[in-house]
Amino acid sequence: MTVRTIVLAALISMSAALAGCSAVRPWEREFLADEIMQFDPNVLEAEWHVHIEEVLEGSRGGFSGSGGGCGCR
Repeated sequence: MTVRTIVLAALISMSAALAGCSAVRPWEREFLADEIMQFDPNVLEAEWHVHIEEVLEGSRGGFSGSGGGCGCR
């Protein structure tokens, strides 16, 4: 590979990486907090399933907090 090819590849990868950077204005943040922007559309049900999984597994990890497996928070 020539130096020119390496430089061109570096420029293309840097421009692709910088294309995703943007500043969010305070009045635009309400759209990011919308329910449709969540990974799971039913957040309360997802939290309940995580809670049940924590109780049945007897452990907590990766989701939130620490504590025992008794089901009480």
